[in-house]
Amino acid sequence: MNHIKGFVRRGSLLTMALALFGLWAVADVFLLGHADAAQITSRKMTLSSSANGNITTGAALSGTNGAKTKHTFDFTTSGASVGSIEFQYCTTPLPGTTCTAPTGLDASTVTTIGGTSATGWSLGTAGNAPTASRIRITHTAAAINTVNFAFGTGSGGATDYIKNPTTDNTSFFVRITTFSDTAWTTSVDQGTVANATADQIDITAKVQETLNFSVGSTFTAPTASCVALTNANLPLGSPSDGVLDFTQAYDAHSYFRLSTNANGGTVIYYSGDTLKNGSNTISAIGTTATASAPGTSQFGLGIDSGDTNHSFTNLASTSPYNQANGVLSAGTTKFAFSTASVTAPAQIASAAGTVTCDTGSVRYLGNISTTTPPGIYTTTISYLAVPTY
Repeated sequence: MNHIKGFVRRGSLLTMALALFGLWAVADVFLLGHADAAQITSRKMTLSSSANGNITTGAALSGTNGAKTKHTFDFTTSGASVGSIEFQYCTTPLPGTTCTAPTGLDASTVTTIGGTSATGWSLGTAGNAPTASRIRITHTAAAINTVNFAFGTGSGGATDYIKNPTTDNTSFFVRITTFSDTAWTTSVDQGTVANATADQIDITAKVQETLNFSVGSTFTAPTASCVALTNANLPLGSPSDGVLDFTQAYDAHSYFRLSTNANGGTVIYYSGDTLKNGSNTISAIGTTATASAPGTSQFGLGIDSGDTNHSFTNLASTSPYNQANGVLSAGTTKFAFSTASVTAPAQIASAAGTVTCDTGSVRYLGNISTTTPPGIYTTTISYLAVPTY
């Protein structure tokens, strides 16, 4: 009987040892599968709008529409053969950790693949079709290197867009994983990109018979945590009655502030239209840096490096938006504005590497002619930050 009990105990211990070995082997294979994944480099995600997903102002894909946006991905792989790629939207960046979908984000309506690398690629189907927070694409396995994909291009129909997260000033991340097979099984490369929704600058200009712009702005000094700026409303015009007068020029300032650890650099864009009242407009000053000319219909903007609230350490303003400092009447202060920025955002500043905490001062010019129709003229300008990691 003692021999039998001993044999049973030895058998149980052997069974337990085999089970533990099996668990160790499975865990080891799992860890090795992820440890071999290479790092995706030069990666970035560009949004057509940084507005939150509840904002439907303007046309689809415009800088003011957060409900119908395009997300463009640029990155470089290790050069290995790739058969499928996954884009997973999360509130945290690290691959392999729990992924919580950003509130309100919806990529499930994506029906086409855009971008210069789209040829030959197709969206996953059935259980691999786009979901609210995941996009999977596949093609015949082949080596890829530097790629460009766009989702939410609108080319697939009225719903072929991505809805941004629905809260302002909220960061979100996309974990990108490439796979050697066409079934999203064996990972090859991994990397994460980041972006964020942001509040928008709403500019209001009242034009009466004696034309003046309402003017005003709120500046909050930066802190060690690079505190966010506040107050999105910007009046332009006379301090006394808030209207424009064709005999003199008016200006006002808004600010943008940036901090990022993107070592590949960051580009700042603006997107918006000129001041309008129904079918009446104050003319955009154009894409060539131009001085103020009271009595002429003009709307423009530029970086005011002479403003005491302006602080560029890592960022640099971009021509023709780098000449807006100085006295308006001197003729050396110049502005520009592109109405094409509504659908093709215009670059206003950039940084080559990381940005600790820079504040940009944007100066707006408003001039009218003697024939500018009376009314309340408005526009919305969005600012977009596109970091490269």
